[in-house]
Amino acid sequence: MRKTNRTFSKLKFIPLISCCIVAVAAVAMMSHAAFRTTALPLSDTQNSSKTAEVGSAQDSLKKTKSQTAKARTTATSEQPRTVEIDGGQWVVHDELPIRQPSLSPEEATDVSIVVEKSKHLLTLYNGDAVIAQYTVGLASHYTEGAKQQEGDKRNPEGEYEICVLNDQSKFYLSLGLNYPNANDAKRGLDSGLITQAEYDDILSALNAGQVPNWYTKLGGQIMIHGQKGNLGSQTDWTTGCVAVNNQIMDILWQYCKVGTKVTILA
Repeated sequence: MRKTNRTFSKLKFIPLISCCIVAVAAVAMMSHAAFRTTALPLSDTQNSSKTAEVGSAQDSLKKTKSQTAKARTTATSEQPRTVEIDGGQWVVHDELPIRQPSLSPEEATDVSIVVEKSKHLLTLYNGDAVIAQYTVGLASHYTEGAKQQEGDKRNPEGEYEICVLNDQSKFYLSLGLNYPNANDAKRGLDSGLITQAEYDDILSALNAGQVPNWYTKLGGQIMIHGQKGNLGSQTDWTTGCVAVNNQIMDILWQYCKVGTKVTILA
């Protein structure tokens, strides 16, 4: 009987223990759910922050790569290119395509030429309208400024006129300029390069529309002319003239005449 009572007493605790286990499990589940509810926004915020940081880093990397590529492209385009032409080494520059002028020679009734040395550019005008542009080669020392005297291998700067059309030029065809002009002659007289008689002779020829004295210490025979072998518009090889490819010279020959104005700028 005592054994039966003891067994019965133990059995009374089983429901109580089960209830406790269920209660503990419920509390644990609620706590876990509460933790997830609280932690999730923090996790999202952290993820968003990390995503922003990664995106920012990627953008910065792309920008750096772009700047580097641009710098390389610029450096490459600015590097001088040395090419062998007719047995010599020459630094060449880019050339514009050779195109026919937008007006025919008959339509272009007020032709003039402007040469911009810094751009290696010859512009053919009809009045104020540009009708063609071509690349030119210059004198080998053109960067040292305007021509001062014979043998300095510079191009003159100033306003000139074509005074000679030479179809027997050793450089294909040539358009001779009336250098020295009045300003060049005055500079030469003031500096002692030419005499008063030479100065007077130059001015007399200019006023008469004739070829000025090309054989003083000021130098002369400045032309716009064609190629020497394969040397033309693409490099600076002359002793004072403006050079173009022969195809360009054929075009200029059709449009220019004695008296056509030619301005040479720095």
